[in-house]
Amino acid sequence: MSAAILTAGKLVFAAMGIAVGVKLAGAARERGAWGLHTVALAAICVGGLGILLMPLADLLESFPVLIAAEAGVRAGMLLLCVFIAGTFRPTPAGWVAAAIAGIGLVAAIFWDVSEQGAAAQYDYALASSHANQLSIAVPFAWATFESATLWLRGRRRLELGLADAAVVRGYLLWSVATACFVGICGLAMLAGVLASAGASTAAGVAHAMRGFLYLGITAAIWAGLFRNAPTPEATRAPS
Repeated sequence: MSAAILTAGKLVFAAMGIAVGVKLAGAARERGAWGLHTVALAAICVGGLGILLMPLADLLESFPVLIAAEAGVRAGMLLLCVFIAGTFRPTPAGWVAAAIAGIGLVAAIFWDVSEQGAAAQYDYALASSHANQLSIAVPFAWATFESATLWLRGRRRLELGLADAAVVRGYLLWSVATACFVGICGLAMLAGVLASAGASTAAGVAHAMRGFLYLGITAAIWAGLFRNAPTPEATRAPS
């Protein structure tokens, strides 16, 4: 049951990612300027396609398909680092942070692939798996911090009539969605610890919770992009 919930959550999120990609492409075409829209589009679509391949890799017990899925997710994450730096911290320090996060993403996946080998089932209990999840969580934690900060600042400006309510709401939804991703990574590590301790039922619950978080992210994306609340890329931080 837990595997089914997790798979369903991933598939629903991936489908939403494709819909978001179509919407961002349309918005960029209308404005005649791509910029960070292109980066966001590529990050969501490539990452979403990678997630779509993961259930297929499990079904076929295919290590090459798993590698393709991880490559897609990793490429999406690298583009996300560019998006975060370009949107929230377009400074030398911000780009250095993005580069460090990107190096961590690449190093972690190479370590994890070498440790997992040709295993038919992914082992969440390995230290390399924990490092892999942590490398994914870091960029999302960064995005959560930046967007939550802008949301708190925007709320104060909104009370003074100096901010757009839709923009402020967009910051909130973006911070919720990225925080959910951090939670997904944390639960994956927890599931590995529980499984290695023999608590298979608790590990299954942790994986099921990951599936529910994917559904929560999908809901936040729908509310943010399909109910006229812009993402953080739609506006710069209030001064």
